[in-house]
Amino acid sequence: MKEQNMSIVRILRLDPDKNPSPYFQEFIIPFERESTILDSLYYIYWHLDGSLAFRGSCFAGGWCNVCTLKVNGKVLLPCKHFMQKEMVIEPLPGYPVLRDLIVDLSPSRQKKLKPQE
Repeated sequence: MKEQNMSIVRILRLDPDKNPSPYFQEFIIPFERESTILDSLYYIYWHLDGSLAFRGSCFAGGWCNVCTLKVNGKVLLPCKHFMQKEMVIEPLPGYPVLRDLIVDLSPSRQKKLKPQE
């Protein structure tokens, strides 16, 4: 039975250098209603698994969009959404996964940077 003040976070992990097959890893972390999902990822990285790879740098509430992930089946910005008691976190769908929650965004960035003809 899980404690009331804890959150269960399942993260899809992939490290192509070690194992070509993705797998889910479960973490149990303190539930903080005012913490964002990005805060949860940083908690896991700092306290439980320093090998977790994810993007998140602005802490400005989504102006950069680099942290976009799929959480509980919805694509969202983890810097703008609050953690939940149970979360399934996956990389952004439709992009090649480089490692864990980091995807290769270069195809979409190249389209945006393409000069007008």
